[in-house]
Amino acid sequence: MSLQTPFEKTNQFFLNKLKPGMKLKNFSLLAASICLSFSLISIRTNAQKETLGTLTQNQQVDGFKVVSVYLNDANSPMGGRFIHEKTGFTLDLLQIESVPQVFFWVNTFPVSDRGEPHTQEHLLITKGNKGHNINTREGMTLTRSNAFTNQLYTAYDFYTGAGKDIFYSLFEEYLDALLYPDYTNEEVSREVRNWGVSQNPDKTLQIQEKGAVYNEMSTTMNNPDALMYDTIGRLLYGN
Repeated sequence: MSLQTPFEKTNQFFLNKLKPGMKLKNFSLLAASICLSFSLISIRTNAQKETLGTLTQNQQVDGFKVVSVYLNDANSPMGGRFIHEKTGFTLDLLQIESVPQVFFWVNTFPVSDRGEPHTQEHLLITKGNKGHNINTREGMTLTRSNAFTNQLYTAYDFYTGAGKDIFYSLFEEYLDALLYPDYTNEEVSREVRNWGVSQNPDKTLQIQEKGAVYNEMSTTMNNPDALMYDTIGRLLYGN
């Protein structure tokens, strides 16, 4: 894979994958995807190469508009915020001496008390052919990932020690799985709650409730600290 910048990669994905008119204003990304070997971020344009130090507000770069440039404690550019013009997608790019890594989140406002956002968190990157492929590749590419659901948004992050080419490839797969999942109704049922058979110590069998989301919720609701936090929240903000 040829060396391309985060701007080109992200813009290329949107142009190739997104449906016409699709907007991503509720989808934000914090990308710290600079390898140790890079002393400056090079941003390719049609006529020249730009660096963080030459960017100006409202400048157009590979389908993105420059909103701001971030400075470090030495008052030198170390990142910036960029808005994808066609979709409204927000990209925060930071130069960090680290392995390529990314943190991105989606606004997931609850529509009921049944935990739809939390369920989606599990399904999008672990189920379906796309989710299974991501998990298989992570184990083969020195990649570590995590995800969590907050009250109003769901966040995902991953990093890899296998280099920038693997990072960009996985990044595209993540976006594709989040925007165009292919999990099945059966996987939804099994991930949330299902019935299984377990063996008792005396070798007899019993029917048992199972499911990743169900198990997490059961553990939380039996935790005194979690119950106290939930009660305080309801007293402050209501049900």
